[in-house]
Parts: sequence; C-alpha cells; structure tokens
Amino acid sequence: MKPKWRRQVYLRMTTLSLARAALLALTLSAAPAMAQTGERFLIAEAVDPNPQGDVLEVAAAAGQFTHFLEAVEAAGYAETLRGEGPFTLFAPTDDAFRQMGEREFQRLMQPRNHDELLALLAYHVVPERVTRESVGARVRRVVASSGYRVTLDGRDGLRVNDQLVVMPDVEASNGVIQGVNAVLSPPTLVASR
Repeated sequence: MKPKWRRQVYLRMTTLSLARAALLALTLSAAPAMAQTGERFLIAEAVDPNPQGDVLEVAAAAGQFTHFLEAVEAAGYAETLRGEGPFTLFAPTDDAFRQMGEREFQRLMQPRNHDELLALLAYHVVPERVTRESVGARVRRVVASSGYRVTLDGRDGLRVNDQLVVMPDVEASNGVIQGVNAVLSPPTLVASR
C-alpha cells in the first residue's frame, strides 16, 4: 500500500491530467474549422493531415499555414509544389506571418511585388526530402530553390537558420513540411561603391 502522501500526489496529478485533457478536448471541439472555398485550399476539420496528399494539401489540412498557402497561390508557385518533388517546405506558420506584420504581408501580396514574393517563398523550399533523421545531430547546409543556402542544425531539435522547427516532419506524398515560427529572410546582396 502506498503511503498517504504518495496517494494524495497521485490523485492530484491524475485530476490535473484529466482536467487538462478535458480542456484540450473542449478547445478542439469548440474551435471553428477554417475553410476556403473554390479550388484553392480546403482546411478540413481533421487535425491529422493525410500524408497521401501533396505538400500543399497536407499544409492546408494542418490548419497552421493559411498565410503561407495564400502567398503560394498569389505567387503562382502552387503548380510547382504540387509536382513530383521531393520538396521540403520550411513553412512559416500563421504566427510567423503575424510577427512579420500585416502591412509587410500585404505589400508582398501586391502584383508589383510578385518577384520578391516568389523569391521569398523559394527560399523556404528545398528540392529534397529533409527530416530530423536525415539531418542528424550535425550542422548541414543545403541549397533552397531560390539558389541560396539554408543552414540546418540537428544538434538541439531541428533548426533552420537558427529558427526552431515547431512542427517537424509532417509527411506528404511529394515531400515533407517543417513548420517554423519565423519567416526566413533570404540573404540580400548589397552593392558596394
């Protein structure tokens, strides 16, 4: 028989765990499913994305990448990312775009800034399958679709350009999604006089 104090600790922990589980279930069931109509992206109520879909379908089903998907559509990059692949999307979450600021996001979405938006998005795509396992516990540099290198660090979780991957290894039929809470900035060239 357990001592009285251990039984009390166990009961408190069990009660807290049940309360947390109930709160999580209530939050998930009460949250409205977000959807976009038409042929763009449908975000299903399912929390678990179907890994049989392409990287864009899986990103849409995850429900955390709506701004990224909107930008992909606006840049005309969707057809490419629906291709055979493999692709790794270092996809900024909606929180990342909120940190960027609505004004900057809207500026990039304007047709006159199409090339800048496409370059930004291409910096978030690596034309190979990159997972936590493939990086291992080392630092590795890979070339993004933009032609610039990104630094991957697997020594303490998975990081891309020092940004922690918060949604790692979301599998898709033509690649993998690594969700990051930052919009990655491609290097800029500064002309000297």
